[in-house]
Amino acid sequence: MSGRDTIVATILGMFAGRVNTTHQVTNPRVAVDGDTARLTALVEAQHLLIADRGTHALLKNLYDVDLVREGERWLMRRVRIDNAWYTGDPAAIFSG
Repeated sequence: MSGRDTIVATILGMFAGRVNTTHQVTNPRVAVDGDTARLTALVEAQHLLIADRGTHALLKNLYDVDLVREGERWLMRRVRIDNAWYTGDPAAIFSG
């Protein structure tokens, strides 16, 4: 997916009111270069259907993020998510 509006609409369309999701972030690494930075991390995401708690998907993803400083905060300019592995039922994510 590309573009913030497309990503938000797609994810919310698949998940809103249908899926409970939790995330755990590990191994964050940040390299700062002035007003830009690069972040890499491992992110585990658990997706659980609200109507059927027996249907779930657990994913381990590699995040690669370009950041830019805006005043006192850092904003994501680009996010690439590569799935390392998953277990469970993809319907917990993709059948919205």
